[in-house]
Amino acid sequence: MNDLTLALRQLRKSPGFTAVAVISLALGIGANTAIFTLLNDFLLRSLPVRNPEELVLFRVTEGVRGRMSRAGENNGGIDPATGRGSSTSFSLLIFERFRSRHPALSEIFAFAPFSQVNVLVDGMPDLAPSAQLVSGNYHAGLGVPAVLGRTLTPEDDQPSAAPVAVISFRYWANRFGRDPAVLGKTIQINRVSTTIVGVTPQGFAGAMQAGESPDVSVPLAHHLRFQPDRSARAQPWYWWIRIMGRLAPGATAAQARASLEPTFQETAREGWLAGRSLDRAPREMPDDSTLAAEPGGQGENDTRRQYARSLRMLMGLVSLVLVAACANVANLLLARGAGRRHEIALRLALGASRARIVRQLLAESLVLACAGAAFGTLFAWWGRDLLLALRPFGNRAVVLDLPLDARVLGFTIASAVATARIPRCHRRRIAIS
Repeated sequence: MNDLTLALRQLRKSPGFTAVAVISLALGIGANTAIFTLLNDFLLRSLPVRNPEELVLFRVTEGVRGRMSRAGENNGGIDPATGRGSSTSFSLLIFERFRSRHPALSEIFAFAPFSQVNVLVDGMPDLAPSAQLVSGNYHAGLGVPAVLGRTLTPEDDQPSAAPVAVISFRYWANRFGRDPAVLGKTIQINRVSTTIVGVTPQGFAGAMQAGESPDVSVPLAHHLRFQPDRSARAQPWYWWIRIMGRLAPGATAAQARASLEPTFQETAREGWLAGRSLDRAPREMPDDSTLAAEPGGQGENDTRRQYARSLRMLMGLVSLVLVAACANVANLLLARGAGRRHEIALRLALGASRARIVRQLLAESLVLACAGAAFGTLFAWWGRDLLLALRPFGNRAVVLDLPLDARVLGFTIASAVATARIPRCHRRRIAIS
């Protein structure tokens, strides 16, 4: 504490030097923290759900013949490691069969994007919201409670049930001002009267691709009611929904895949036969499609894989900004230290050890680094929206919260500690000389 008190006193005597050093470090640490919040939210964060490590996401891997065998809304691409196609889209029939035969899973649920959605609130159009169709056990399977009202249930996911919806916390705050009276409110979704029954927790954005954050979730069983022009979705040859599950105690993703593979092959063939009768499939049954199960703790990962390398390169580049800032501060410290030779010589003459002098100079560096980290965190907080406005993902529309969570703050603290140590060798040279 004596070292820190003396460091603060010394820095207060040189306000110009202190301001330049702190601002330099704040810009370097702030830039790194801002980019790290993007990397953290896009690549590192797990879904804010119960035990995300228990979740598995199913996908189909296939060759050319498999990709030509079906119609639908494919989501995926080519796996660069194998050259095989990869998609998380399945038919509604496959989900129904999986739901009745999943010995290695405690829950299995489905979801799909709800495109071309029009919402009327109090008779006024709302062009902002996005939506998704989910099975009745979607929230229960993920382990997401409602902060207001309730989540969807299997009873809601029946064609004869009254249409209901669960909205996101962000949409509740932005559109309804966090008014608790939103429960029971009727809105129009594609001209269908729908009752709001619940609000999901803050920070929960669903299990779709990173950056896709649906505001409204409605039951999957009502997909024809909301979009009657997409009747093909009910056909066994049309693949469009995503399937996830929660592992049963002691089960593995490999066991879940193996238990569902026969059902998948049987149902895929049934869908091919139905499509073949309508000239929707090739003459030969494809034999190169297989079921795969991967960790689902982050939801769908295709977008993450697409931008992972670019984000890591961006993180590496911006780290050079911090290195440059540290080098500038180190030079300032060297110049300042040269003017303190008489002070240091006097302290040595009064009996202070060289280790004591180095410790005092390191305390000054630590104070500068902590001040830089504090202001850098503020810069990162202010710069989050600006970062997204720069469109780091091209023209792709993404919705990210970029929270300053424990991992981001830990990164900032680590940056401050590293920053404090970088000038140490230079300060040590001054003290020894």
